Amino acid sequence: MTNPRLNKTVETVRGVPVDLSGLTGLLGYQIRQAQTASFRDLQEPLRELGITPGEFSLLTIVRDNPQIRQKDLVDVCGLDKSTLSVAVKRLVNRGLVAPRKLRDDRRFHGLSLTTDGETVLTAVTTVIADQERRMEAALSADEREILMTALRRIAGTLT
Repeated sequence: MTNPRLNKTVETVRGVPVDLSGLTGLLGYQIRQAQTASFRDLQEPLRELGITPGEFSLLTIVRDNPQIRQKDLVDVCGLDKSTLSVAVKRLVNRGLVAPRKLRDDRRFHGLSLTTDGETVLTAVTTVIADQERRMEAALSADEREILMTALRRIAGTLT
């Protein structure tokens, strides 16, 4: 199904035409529309698993970096400390992530996935992989690589 907000003119439910031509040529608008469509597509399956897209990202980073310090998560996620603290606390309270004293510096805690966290992440990864396959089906392999390169370049330019 095509997202009507990608067209220059759309009609509301009441049939009122709305001109979007001032937006549809903007990269930022199109990137946001793609992200919104992606999140909307994941909303129901992730709700059933009790996870948000942001929590999926955090769980993946923690899985791939056992004993990662919360400060390091702040650095790589680009979130402010208080926002990340709330997200991590939710994951800890749900038993998906556990803080453990670091072996090399007992003053600090590192985060690791629990067994429940691994189980949930495996289920969520299956949902994400399905969406990735559907998105990739809309692109050739070359288009996918060009898009990934362009998005990385844009993100790098704006950070």
